[in-house]
Amino acid sequence: MTKYGQQYERLRAQFKADCAARKQACWICNDSKGPIDYTSRYVRGTRQPLLFNLDHAVPVSLGGNEAELKNFRASHYICNVSRGNTTRGQFPTSRAW
Repeated sequence: MTKYGQQYERLRAQFKADCAARKQACWICNDSKGPIDYTSRYVRGTRQPLLFNLDHAVPVSLGGNEAELKNFRASHYICNVSRGNTTRGQFPTSRAW
């Protein structure tokens, strides 16, 4: 579990509920892949690309605060995974060109 543990889990649940009530769009693709699925739960081993995933505007690995609401963003699972640990708009290439 993260260093923030229960605090993070409470904030995450609150953030997800707020986003679901507002039908918040994915901050990465603006729902171009479809609306975020706020109702389903993650099931290990299944493909759920439109499932809600909490993303951090500034990735934790790059110094972003893991448990700060202003760093939280709603995203599709697939968008967050594709983005990796970059800041928005910065997608790494596989090699230097």
